Amino acid sequence: MSAILLRRPFAAFRLRLSSPVAALLLSAYFLLALNHSLWRALWPLFHGGGAGGAGFFVSLCLFLVCYLNLLFTLLLWPRVGKPLVCALLLVSAAAAYFMDSYGVALDRDMIENVFQTNPSEARALVTPALLWHLALYGALPALLFARLRIAWAPRRQWLRALAGALATLALAAGLFGLSSKQYIYFARNHRDVYDLFNPYNYLSAGVRYARHALAGQGQPLQPLGSDARLAAPPDPAHPRLVVLVVGETARAQDQGLQGYARDTTPELAAAGVDYFTDAHSCGTATAVSVPCMFSHLGRAHYNEDVARRTENLLDILQRAGVAVQWRDNDNGCKGVCKRVPTEDLSDAAIPGLCAGGDCLDDVLVRDLPAKLAALRAPALLVLHLKGSHGPAYYRRYTPAFRRFAPTCDTAEVQTCDHAAIVNTYDDTLLYTDHILGRVIADLRALPAETALVYLSDHGESLGENGIYLHGMDYRVAPPEQTHIPLLVWFSPAWKAAQPAQAACVASRTHRPAGQDNLFHTVLGLFGVRTSVYRPELDLAHGCAG
Repeated sequence: MSAILLRRPFAAFRLRLSSPVAALLLSAYFLLALNHSLWRALWPLFHGGGAGGAGFFVSLCLFLVCYLNLLFTLLLWPRVGKPLVCALLLVSAAAAYFMDSYGVALDRDMIENVFQTNPSEARALVTPALLWHLALYGALPALLFARLRIAWAPRRQWLRALAGALATLALAAGLFGLSSKQYIYFARNHRDVYDLFNPYNYLSAGVRYARHALAGQGQPLQPLGSDARLAAPPDPAHPRLVVLVVGETARAQDQGLQGYARDTTPELAAAGVDYFTDAHSCGTATAVSVPCMFSHLGRAHYNEDVARRTENLLDILQRAGVAVQWRDNDNGCKGVCKRVPTEDLSDAAIPGLCAGGDCLDDVLVRDLPAKLAALRAPALLVLHLKGSHGPAYYRRYTPAFRRFAPTCDTAEVQTCDHAAIVNTYDDTLLYTDHILGRVIADLRALPAETALVYLSDHGESLGENGIYLHGMDYRVAPPEQTHIPLLVWFSPAWKAAQPAQAACVASRTHRPAGQDNLFHTVLGLFGVRTSVYRPELDLAHGCAG
């Protein structure tokens, strides 16, 4: 017998089960082994009799079992059932790892981030801890499930599946009917919990993302600001040039200009920038914030489908006669720069600046003086930084900017001491400060009216309350993910030619501001007149005299 087992190590696991029993066992495994984040979220809600008490907690648990049982009842069909379930085990194990390790929720925006992640960013997330988790919670259960003998009974399978599905639906309906008020209250007030229910979260979010990605395809682009024009013809004696720097994952809380205990912005402070202390993002992920900040809609009315089918700030500037260029080092412009000259340097092969599919932000500024000199004024140059993109913060700066120690030199930031994570993250801000300082120095040297506008796309959680990275639902996201740096710098020539604009910006640095202001402020800086321009949102307008 022992010789047989050595030759066939999994022979002992050839159990025979009916498909309903297999569905129930899978439901139990998913609920107990792959939903630790869900239980961590539910425990504080129900502990001490809250959120409807113990009775509703039991009802909710049974309701979750009903959902999972219905899912596996529908999946467990001859020939296709086992491959589908094995794939679901592997994907769900990966989902559980990222939720448990980083405190993220898998909503539609997070699924969109997954699909838009480039290979270098994806490689940084593939860590030994992830592989061990996949092996233990995904591959091993999948292997054991594949060895099961399931009594399919093909002729009666559809009747069995129908009966099981109807029974499950009836039980779920009964549970809801007995506690309908509590279920409705829970759904309204704790919607974020559903984004932690594995695999419901990524399956439903994936369907919504696919529907969104397919929506509007083939529809014509809607024009915006067709009446755009420059208020005055360009003056060759006073060329105007603005560099707009879109940062990545920089949070306001760690900015020296914000009052942070560490001076993470020494070069910006020396340059005399105007820093807005109460600035906020449109979203908590690049895929939302970048299209939103270049849209006329604003956060309150932002709709991704509408924004994607409508022209944006860059289109209006081009129409008015402003030369626009986009330089990227951060996985693309999310559709914003489709219709303007674009240079993607994120996969460049420059020794000392690029390695392993990643480039340092120096790649954007190494030849900036020549780039600026070649622009036809008036001009807007957009630089899209890699910034502080995590979780591999230690790869975002050169050794010269490793100022705070010890650092967290791994992408598994959840395994590092919180102080080490903060040290590494603050080093990325020092490096970004240096990049911005170089841009300002190059702009200052030009015989032109020049300006710099910098803002981050969103912030970042560094382990506060067990939350890492970004991408949370904006309604419940912590301020670390929504409070961003926003600053403006004007050259002496600009201040001399446009003193009212410079004074206006300086007077508003302690007022609420954010990405909603970008569209109208940039139009105002170039003196573009159009019906979609709203002067009350222009940070450089309306306070002269």
